[in-house]
Amino acid sequence: MRQTMWSMAIGGLALGSLSMVGGTAIGGDLGPLAVGYGLLVALTALYLFAGLAIRERSWRRLSRPMPTTAQPDRLAGRRVF
Repeated sequence: MRQTMWSMAIGGLALGSLSMVGGTAIGGDLGPLAVGYGLLVALTALYLFAGLAIRERSWRRLSRPMPTTAQPDRLAGRRVF
């Protein structure tokens, strides 16, 4: 699932960039429309990149292992110097 979302973000960024560059070569009313939609798709792909990076970082932070040593639940079980 994660791999698919990353590929969608890369594909969206590539498609948006291609549309923005290709829209400048098209004359008439269709060119600015293609540039506008390309910009929209590229910004959406960048937003997806940011969301996936934040999600991956938070999952990495949550999945730290718990300490394996037994923690005493009373003060009498600890050495205090």
